[in-house]
Amino acid sequence: MKVVVTGHTKGIGKSIFDLLDKKGHNVIGLSRSNGFDISDTPKAIEDIISTNPDVFINNAYYDQAQTNILKKVYSKWKFKDKLIVNMCSIAALIPSDHEDYYMEYASDKRQQREFCQEVNFDYSKKDFMDVKCKLTNLNFDYVKTKFKSKHDKRKFPNLLPEEIANFVLFIIQNKEICFREVSFHSTRPPEII
Repeated sequence: MKVVVTGHTKGIGKSIFDLLDKKGHNVIGLSRSNGFDISDTPKAIEDIISTNPDVFINNAYYDQAQTNILKKVYSKWKFKDKLIVNMCSIAALIPSDHEDYYMEYASDKRQQREFCQEVNFDYSKKDFMDVKCKLTNLNFDYVKTKFKSKHDKRKFPNLLPEEIANFVLFIIQNKEICFREVSFHSTRPPEII
């Protein structure tokens, strides 16, 4: 299967890229290291679409760019047999009375989650005969990567990037099922207690 992964040189993206490559998939990584920059959203969308993958892992984050890429790629693929796995965050679930609710990152992730929920609701009620593109939204809590966080991640349970990669592989291997949304977190103790 042909898979495109954005942000494939570090953290979660690297773990996904490496695992899928090891499992024999034709994996194309797009990141700044090879001239791909999601902050140039129109070009990023063109690059993703032009590779014509079966699966798109929307992993790289930049203010509003990841959200816009998700919406545009889905709109172009809506009637094609494709799969988009959107790497969201538990930040999308922050309650409105929490101090972090208004952070740009949390706002972007809420927009992504709301878009995915709307698409998947419409699919189940009216679009299931025409729409072919499957859309999975993954909300995960802290992950042991160098991705910056407002809070010290070491004080919280952390998922490993490899655990997320294994879950993405599971989704891809079960393409006849659309996992609409999955939220998960680690149960291992934090590094600092």
